[in-house]
Amino acid sequence: MSLKPYFLICTIVILQSCGKDNHTRTYQLPKSDVPPKIQPVDSPKSTIRWETPEMWVISSGSSMRLASFEVPYMGGTGDLSVIQLAGTGGGLMPNINRWRRQLNLEPQSLHEIEKDLIEKKGKLGKYKMIRIVNFQNNSAFLVAIIPVENQTLFVKLSADPPGIQEAESDFIFFCSSIHFVH
Repeated sequence: MSLKPYFLICTIVILQSCGKDNHTRTYQLPKSDVPPKIQPVDSPKSTIRWETPEMWVISSGSSMRLASFEVPYMGGTGDLSVIQLAGTGGGLMPNINRWRRQLNLEPQSLHEIEKDLIEKKGKLGKYKMIRIVNFQNNSAFLVAIIPVENQTLFVKLSADPPGIQEAESDFIFFCSSIHFVH
């Protein structure tokens, strides 16, 4: 098959699309007024504070994170993030199943998820915690879901299963210490 007809057609299209005027055209499109489903929360009237376990090291994270820490344990270092989202932050089941997929685990029903939730009490009131572990790929998350008024705080520790187990008491101490200062 010859490429000459295609080349000829492309050349004609290019030449026809060039105008005789030498002006650059610019366009402006209206910005969508539809907000994304999940939005970070700005709360200028209050500041979130917590007590950090002694061995944790502040680290850099993404712009969505309120805080990031390196969490050392015997076999390595875990990554802890604190994120604040409006409302329920997308909901319990979608978030947990998203984290499960990140660990190459199958999604679960709300009923299955609720069986694994552990209720804790902190300075902000009751919150839920869950361990998500994939022993086959040696990865795990320890997550706290802390509802506060019209927002939710998500605290997630990523490490291997032994690291999650070793750091769990410090994780609970940290999550339970979270509070607002006005």
